[in-house]
Amino acid sequence: MNTDSYIAFLTISTLLVVADAAIITISGRHYLAKRGTSIAAGWLTTTLFVLIVLGLVALISTFDVPVDGQLQQLVTKLGIVLLLLALAHAITMRVLASYRGEELQEQLADQLAEEHVERNHRPSVTQSIERSEPYSTP
Repeated sequence: MNTDSYIAFLTISTLLVVADAAIITISGRHYLAKRGTSIAAGWLTTTLFVLIVLGLVALISTFDVPVDGQLQQLVTKLGIVLLLLALAHAITMRVLASYRGEELQEQLADQLAEEHVERNHRPSVTQSIERSEPYSTP
């Protein structure tokens, strides 16, 4: 692979990674609720995604692919990058889905706790049989 093909491969691969990271970031914000911890977890997950995929791109760029011609080698390496990018994207979406599941569980637990507190604040007093008023303590 000559220098021009090598630079073209790195440029195209990097643009693909950045575009996919932008999609994950934007979609992740909408997918997760607007809570601070979820947004932070989304950013951390996207950063990890970018670092891993760019590392794979760097490794793939050094491999010799047994095909004829510079163009075929470039296309083959880009195909490998696209497949790894799709795999990394799927893993990242699964991680974001687990964040969302945890967040939904927390919201449900908070809601149930609030309902429990509301029920416990309303004392239920039975009326006295002799008198039509609540019992009193001596």
